[in-house]
Amino acid sequence: MNQTKITVKIYEPLLKSFDEQLNKLCIKRDAFLNNMIKQETPYLARELKGCRLSSNARRYISGSLKRLGTKQVNIVVDKETAEALNAVVDAENIVRDAFINRMIIFLRSADAFLGYFDLPKSIKSSEIGCGYDPMPVSPMQAMEAVFRDPFYYLRGAVEEMYGCGLYSLEMPEKFVGFACYLSDDKVPGTKDYNELQGLFESMVDALDFAEKEAFSGCFPCFAKVGGGEK
Repeated sequence: MNQTKITVKIYEPLLKSFDEQLNKLCIKRDAFLNNMIKQETPYLARELKGCRLSSNARRYISGSLKRLGTKQVNIVVDKETAEALNAVVDAENIVRDAFINRMIIFLRSADAFLGYFDLPKSIKSSEIGCGYDPMPVSPMQAMEAVFRDPFYYLRGAVEEMYGCGLYSLEMPEKFVGFACYLSDDKVPGTKDYNELQGLFESMVDALDFAEKEAFSGCFPCFAKVGGGEK
């Protein structure tokens, strides 16, 4: 099958940790990512269909990823894999590097990352069969099962807890550079963002005023300059 290289900018600490894990597991990075991109592109397309990223949001995500500090790497993938991904990227104006980084951080799923989203770190034996497929006892068959769908358990947990998929789950602010979609009301400087901030400020002002009115007659001494009569 014909192959091609795609150039990707990956958050440097994430890339280092990912490569270390792959080396320990004797996994070739390019072959593994080629398979992952091929499997996950249909999920990406389905989740973000009709949610085209605005030019402002795309620049904001791209700039946020760059500010994190990235390392440029070349990944050898099948031509049809690259073409399928690029078709989704073009259709929804996605930052391709954001998708790759997001996929890798979910592949690693460090305890701190799972803890932020309150996602389970393991599937209990009592839960197997209750919406989840059991894992084979055979080591080779277990590896094949994971290879066929590495995100099987994680995707199920995200859908159950948040009602969305891996690529529409909102990331913490630090990692907005891993966002596959971001509405303009979350992009600083846009009209939608400014209007939403103005609405929040108006709500806070209204709450402050209501609170002052509610307590104004309760503590009259606080209203006097100097703290009351001597």
